[in-house]
Amino acid sequence: MSLLKIANLKKSFAGELLFENVDIDVTEGEKVALIGQNGVGKSTIVKIILGETEADYGEVSISRSAHVGYLSQDVLEDENRTMYDELLTVYAPLVRLEGELANAAKRLETEHDEPALLRYTRLDEEYVRLGGYDFRVTIDMMLTRFGFTKAEYGRIVRSFSGGEKTRIAFAKLLLQKPELLILDEPTNHMDIEIIEWLEDYLRKYVGAVLVITHDKYFINRVATKIYEIDQGTVSVYHGNFDMYEVEKVRRFEALLGRYTRQAKEIAHLQSFVDRFRYKASKAKSAQDRIKKLGRIDRLDKPTTGHADVRFGFRTKRPTEAIILETDDLSIGYDVPLQEHLALTMRGFDKIGIIGPNGIGKTTLIKTLIGTLPPIAGEVIRHKTLKIGYFDQNLAGLNETLTVLSTIHDRYPMKTVGEVRSLLARFLFVEDDVFKFVDVLSGGEKVRLVLLLLMLEEPEMLILDEPTNHLDIETKNIVEDVFDDFDGPILFISHDRYFINKVATKIVWLKADGPIVFDGDYDAFKIAMAARTETKTARPSRPKSVNAAAEIKKLETRIDQLHLAIETLKRSRFDPEIYGDAAKYREVSAKIAQSEVEADDLFEKIAALQD
Repeated sequence: MSLLKIANLKKSFAGELLFENVDIDVTEGEKVALIGQNGVGKSTIVKIILGETEADYGEVSISRSAHVGYLSQDVLEDENRTMYDELLTVYAPLVRLEGELANAAKRLETEHDEPALLRYTRLDEEYVRLGGYDFRVTIDMMLTRFGFTKAEYGRIVRSFSGGEKTRIAFAKLLLQKPELLILDEPTNHMDIEIIEWLEDYLRKYVGAVLVITHDKYFINRVATKIYEIDQGTVSVYHGNFDMYEVEKVRRFEALLGRYTRQAKEIAHLQSFVDRFRYKASKAKSAQDRIKKLGRIDRLDKPTTGHADVRFGFRTKRPTEAIILETDDLSIGYDVPLQEHLALTMRGFDKIGIIGPNGIGKTTLIKTLIGTLPPIAGEVIRHKTLKIGYFDQNLAGLNETLTVLSTIHDRYPMKTVGEVRSLLARFLFVEDDVFKFVDVLSGGEKVRLVLLLLMLEEPEMLILDEPTNHLDIETKNIVEDVFDDFDGPILFISHDRYFINKVATKIVWLKADGPIVFDGDYDAFKIAMAARTETKTARPSRPKSVNAAAEIKKLETRIDQLHLAIETLKRSRFDPEIYGDAAKYREVSAKIAQSEVEADDLFEKIAALQD
């Protein structure tokens, strides 16, 4: 059944067409990605769906039975509540029922009449049916998965950062389980571990998902259908991102083939007409061909709608020699963030540094390049290289300058013609060069920074989140540029597609110490999964109990308690217990006691994880 149907949608702004003839259909359980360059109208379509903006033309139909959930901080009703209480509002009916059940249980302590017992039984059955014995565990699970600890449950929502509030809103939205979930850039403000859990969750999610994202790895793992806005209209592709790329090339080649064949036919007909239209013996044939030319529905030459950046870094031949290595390195400020790192970097290595925020990624790079001293151990630099730095915030740009003056002021010996020629290679043509930096799009600013970086002729690159907030087209440019760079690269990124394409080595910073892996991201994930399976299959027996072992022990006990609780709940429906108020209260007390014990064990696990 269709949950969302968009037909023939059209929207303009200030007389400029944004898109037209847009058709989108999202059915029950579908996982759909909406992609396209920044500024093509993806968020506008979402606003039209939500009723926040009106279309110029077209229809949007949402199934009456479908609850639509949209990821925004508006999901949070009251920022003066604690985080836990804000999520608890999702289960308001259950919380009220819980209170009624507690009152009914208290009444049973003094009253043993049948109406009191029947009321308690009816309330308990309803409580069980609605998941009353599970919802608090579900809240715990959701908050843990989004990176929060039990110590933070009592914090007021407004005390969290913007990114943390987004994660709280996301957790609450998933607890609401809407039939249609609309997500706009859901992987922003999230670490890789959270994103990968989210992908697994959304793949299994029973409702439909419509997601706007530039995260190609996310699309690959979640989407089963893709709508692309390109050149003012929408095309649909079935499958994930890899399938979309193959199909898009196939469609373009098919259109180009049709255009080429038609162009040849037109040229042939026109040539005959030009040669024979004034010859009496051929006049009738020429007129027939003129009519045929008039009947042809002429195709426009297909274009991708995107130009290519034409440049490459001028680099020396990369050396295979070791340029940098660490010996038992510990990094940090007052206390170590990471310890005992052993790393070797050769002149062709491209090392991706990954891990959660605050784990020490930036600190590691500062230590490796010498701007921060190590806490312990040593960084040995065998070769001094000229470093080029790519900052995710593009802080090196002066927003009061034009594009042309940004380059010309730094390289005044170049003529204006030479500067314009360089800018043209980065798609800044004609009046684009006179734009001020502050009005450039994110992708345009990235292209300008890449040109500045190229002109520096660096021997080594340091990249800090180089694909943050970029659309897919600009990401493709950045990926290709740094993949083609011959020299060494140290980079920080949460973008797994970028990591997978560029990295030859990965440094994973974790709370219990770093792991260095030779290979791309896909190979790294396979190796880590195999390592986890091996640990599970052959559990080690440490001489002393460590945190991981203790957590495992507590989790086993929790599983046993949950099993016992379910057994006790079912036993209350036995006539022997149901008909005896004392036995019924005894079983109910055991259930409550087991639930308290389970909660205490969750507290212990949270303390061990901190």
